[in-house]
Amino acid sequence: MFIDLDRTDKPVVFVTPGRGKDTVAKFKAFLATHGGSPGRIVEVVCDMSGAFIAAIGESFDNAAITVDWFHVVQLFTKALDEVRRAEARHSKLPKALRWAILKRADGRLTETQAAALAELEASDLFTAIAWRIKEKLRWVRQAQSVQAARWRITNFLRHASEILDPDPILDPIRKALATVETHSKRILQRWTSSHSNARLEGLNGLFQAARARARGYRNVTTFATMIYMIAAPLGDLFQST
Repeated sequence: MFIDLDRTDKPVVFVTPGRGKDTVAKFKAFLATHGGSPGRIVEVVCDMSGAFIAAIGESFDNAAITVDWFHVVQLFTKALDEVRRAEARHSKLPKALRWAILKRADGRLTETQAAALAELEASDLFTAIAWRIKEKLRWVRQAQSVQAARWRITNFLRHASEILDPDPILDPIRKALATVETHSKRILQRWTSSHSNARLEGLNGLFQAARARARGYRNVTTFATMIYMIAAPLGDLFQST
């Protein structure tokens, strides 16, 4: 799904099945047939999909690529959960840990969740190492400038590498760190960009709720049509055909 981040209302521009390179090519073709110009795309906010980013570079030469911070946090959250599930197979972990590690240590926690995090923090579990690394992202996010963010990302990667145990159970975290290092310049764009994927994630919640109310859709075309009906500027789109 492609949205126009400059629109204040109904920002969905194009919907197509898939997640990779072909989706970008289809969007470029859509622009060409609706009076748009690929050269006028100046910024694309996305996740860290290598295929998608490569396709953006090929199709939109003038566009800066910004990796939204949401996707950085999501990357480490998933890696942390992989470590937790792997360790739970052979070690006893604190109760309520599954949901506790998704929250801030100083955030809204139940008594059981707070106890679980306290126990985790005092332990030498592999999940504790992964959790400490993920929590360090909050420190990076608080940087007030590009220069400060660059320094913090560099130190975050170095610190994480130093505390990582060589055990293969932590490979998901190692992979996440390598991904951040690869895309660090695009992540830094977040400190100069005024856009994020927050609106897209919010819209996705609306679409999934509509899908649930309809008890699912039998094909992708019907689901795409529903998305257009909810959040696309249909009048503008019809006028451009």
